[in-house]
Amino acid sequence: MATSSSLLFLLLALSLILVSLSLPLASAGPPKRIARTRPALAAYRRQRRLTDIIDRGSRPPLHMFETKVHHEEEQREKSEAGSNGGGASSTAPIKYQGGPVITGSVNVYIIYYGDWPAGSGQNVIENFIRSLNAGSTGQGKPSEPKVKRWWAISAAYYQQKNGRKAKVSSTVRLAGTVYDDYSAGQEFGNNTVWEVISSKIGEGNAFSYDPHGIYLLLTSPDVTVPDYCKVYCGYHTMDYIGSNAVIYSLVGHHGQCPDGCGAQNTSPNGNPAIDATVSTIAHEIAEAASDPDARSGWYDGNGEENADKCSYNAGPTKTGRDNSGNEYLYNLVGMKGMRFLIQQNWDRQKNKCATQRKYGWGGFF
Repeated sequence: MATSSSLLFLLLALSLILVSLSLPLASAGPPKRIARTRPALAAYRRQRRLTDIIDRGSRPPLHMFETKVHHEEEQREKSEAGSNGGGASSTAPIKYQGGPVITGSVNVYIIYYGDWPAGSGQNVIENFIRSLNAGSTGQGKPSEPKVKRWWAISAAYYQQKNGRKAKVSSTVRLAGTVYDDYSAGQEFGNNTVWEVISSKIGEGNAFSYDPHGIYLLLTSPDVTVPDYCKVYCGYHTMDYIGSNAVIYSLVGHHGQCPDGCGAQNTSPNGNPAIDATVSTIAHEIAEAASDPDARSGWYDGNGEENADKCSYNAGPTKTGRDNSGNEYLYNLVGMKGMRFLIQQNWDRQKNKCATQRKYGWGGFF
């Protein structure tokens, strides 16, 4: 009987051992879902967008929202086609996709990267950004098209949350500038733009984090950036520092490729490369304000954002002469009477490209 009990105990122990060995096999199944942190999610989204880009074959890797390279002939053709006030562009309606836009104040932070000595065109760039603000003054004669009225086109875009609409802000501020003396060298890699911008944001750095900010990196002519001048002239996108979404843009110096990214050989401000760069800055700021996160704000059925639909289309222009008597074209007047040749933007209400529009509370001002 003792032998029988021992045998029974031995069999029971052996059964328990076999059950324990089988548990890992029994628990094998679908892998657990990984709860992604926001930075990882942002990287995942960028990879998915990159797949879309490659599949569609219409946009360069990593830079989904870019101002494309063109040629001067294309600029002239589009300007002539748009000379009656409309744009020679896709008429596909632009639609709201349910995501955020920049409400409150649109605050622009500029990083001048590389060699930017005094008089390199910073005054032209900063005048234009300040002139976007609805409250800015001194923008030419009452009859002249004004930079702030160009921004009024952007101010008609909105987000909808909890049944309420909130429009893109008509207040645009130059919130800060900083110079970077080649902290990452003269040849950028694929991640260098973000590395430079993110290094300027946060406690102890040049800029505080601003949820309403657009951080704009402008490179000097001797800085090379992958695909710049070959595929795009500028782009905007979004990334994360911790849980903070950072909206940012790169615009290279258009002196590197005047045929591909330029507008005209002469210039309202004696600097054709900078004047052309300003038009791309306008393009990127307008898109960043109305579609800051990957295709969640405003775009059409072709995936084009508002400024994409009017790229290199200046619409109606006027003629001026520089100090040497050379003719140049312009279509907008900014603060202190400074003139600009800026591409049109897409008026969502009129469904066409436009140079300016009325603010909702009254006429032009």
